Amino acid sequence: MAIVRSPLLRSIEGGRVITLTEPSGGLVRPGFRTALTVSALVGLAFGLVWIQVLTEISAPVPTSGDWLAFVVAGAGLVICERTPASWIRFGPVGVVTPIWLFGFAMLLLGSPSVTVGVAALAASLHAVRYDTAPSDVVARVASTAFSLAAAGLMLTTLDPAETPTRLADRSWSWAGAVAAAGVSIVVLNAFTAALWLSARRRSSFMSLLRHGLASRVTAERALLSLAPVWVIALDLNPVLLPLLAITTVLVLRSTRHAFERAHEARHDQLTGLLNRRAFIAAVDESLESRPRRTIVMLMDLNGFKDINDRLGHQMGDALLVSFADRLESVRPDNASAARLGGDEFAVLVRNHAGDVRSLVERLHAALTEPLSLQGFPVSAGVSIGVACTPDDGIASASLIRAADVAMYKAKRTRAAYAFHEDCVDTPQHGRANLLGDLSQALERHELHVNFQPQLRVADGRVDAVEALVRWDHPEYGRIPPDEFIGLAEQTDLIRPITDMVLRSATQGLMAGGLTTRLAVNVAPRSLEDPHFTDRLFETLAETGFPPCQLELEITERALARNAERTRYTVAKLREAGVRIAIDDFGVGYSSYQTLRMLDVDRVKIDREFVQGLLASDRDRTIVSSLIGLAHDLHLDVVAEGVESQMVWQALRELECDVVQGYGIAIPMTYIELRAWLTELDALLDASARSATA
Repeated sequence: MAIVRSPLLRSIEGGRVITLTEPSGGLVRPGFRTALTVSALVGLAFGLVWIQVLTEISAPVPTSGDWLAFVVAGAGLVICERTPASWIRFGPVGVVTPIWLFGFAMLLLGSPSVTVGVAALAASLHAVRYDTAPSDVVARVASTAFSLAAAGLMLTTLDPAETPTRLADRSWSWAGAVAAAGVSIVVLNAFTAALWLSARRRSSFMSLLRHGLASRVTAERALLSLAPVWVIALDLNPVLLPLLAITTVLVLRSTRHAFERAHEARHDQLTGLLNRRAFIAAVDESLESRPRRTIVMLMDLNGFKDINDRLGHQMGDALLVSFADRLESVRPDNASAARLGGDEFAVLVRNHAGDVRSLVERLHAALTEPLSLQGFPVSAGVSIGVACTPDDGIASASLIRAADVAMYKAKRTRAAYAFHEDCVDTPQHGRANLLGDLSQALERHELHVNFQPQLRVADGRVDAVEALVRWDHPEYGRIPPDEFIGLAEQTDLIRPITDMVLRSATQGLMAGGLTTRLAVNVAPRSLEDPHFTDRLFETLAETGFPPCQLELEITERALARNAERTRYTVAKLREAGVRIAIDDFGVGYSSYQTLRMLDVDRVKIDREFVQGLLASDRDRTIVSSLIGLAHDLHLDVVAEGVESQMVWQALRELECDVVQGYGIAIPMTYIELRAWLTELDALLDASARSATA
């Protein structure tokens, strides 16, 4: 993979830095603040270098022997500046290269002015090769010259020695000067990096300085501490240099690995944005400063699961990275962006004084512009939930929970965004709340099974009953399945829920002596579970339910997610006598591919086509074609969403086999099902007697 440059670190793979290019027209291009910052850095560097030159004019020059060591250190400096394998990068707070090891050694060996010149040349070569913006080149060279010139002045002032080597003549003042100069490099580098990034990225200078200083204290200290060792080795015996080079490489590698782990602890590995832990810490930090207003926005990509399932995980990851890059480029001033997990992102806006609604609208408009994935545009909708201090909370936990509730409302109502203040009139719940409660719902027996009959069109008799899970929340009441099943599918909670539905439904039918077929929905995640079939067969054996009376309904997404595993699981189930039905047939992109690759018994036509059967000739033609295709493949057809006698009659004319919908029966408890079946049998028997009379 080619390395492209940007201040935003995206990931670290195999010791190489993988970043994303800056979006054209983004908000991070050099502007007035960046130009002012560059001018300030250039002015500081020029002033210190000029003072250093004037100070050095009257100072003694190093001996010829020292110049040889000086040249060796200079060569190492230039070579390492052009060698990415020797760099240590740790996110947007900066990059540490061996320029500080060899540059500091050159300061200790000879002329500080010449050292600054060589280091500036090497930094220019580095910046021209790896930084795209001219302002990056100028800023890097100026900050390098600024730090080394300041350290050189400190060495000249604190230890004005005639020669920098001759260890026997070294005193404690020399050691103190070396330590002070090293500390000055660390502090000034952190200062200039934070100053530059705060101007370019519109981030908090103090926050960048704090994190940058903490990082550099370790990274640069490891390199700077080696510089005196190199000087001592050059003074004693050059034979020691190969051994010292090995030690230096080991120090570089161990330091790089330590910072990679530290970076991964605070950043999302895929996108390079802050992770959940770091985002919560950023919210806490913002609240501690008592700003006028802190805004937390949670956002979720709409349709990401379909893209991930149908186009593959690689394309899904590319979408997440592109969206993160867009989010980072359009985020408001003094804001931080994070990826909390999956397709959920967050933005923290500090001390915002303007209109929040217009801010959210502008952000949403920018985020919904098409993204370019492998050369073609992809539109990704986004739902945003907004929470603000102090009305929605004064702690990070309450703010994030409020934003989650609002985001879930926006997603449920298909709105672009929602504010938590609009959710307080009626009971609301966010995804985090539901996931936490759902894990306890199984233990508290809040989940139960309802049944919805499926009737044969030919005679009106029951063909099967579909088991549907329901959740009666103690606080929110009845929660629709589409609000929690999708969440459960993204976690391991789908496994115990599926097992509970199978066990409860089969036990109920067997206890009542009902011999009707049982249909149960199975999530794609369950079909990928290698132990799913074993648990299912154990449940059937314990309840005594015949496998031939069980029908599992799967969606086309199961094949899109993991075709090989799905085919293996389906084959194993059918071998044991379990029937397989394709649910929501016709709405996916791979309907015919599903029929070609999977050996199934039945297809269920989605309600979207059935409900338009009477009003749309196109829908009628599609339903007729699907029924004909299924029959040609010797498959049964179930039509979902039947809500009137006229739709039933139309499906009869199209030779549909089975119908299901609220016009026939709503989902009901087991007791209600038995009463309904008894009433249906009586009605059909009376109708049959009337017809023969």
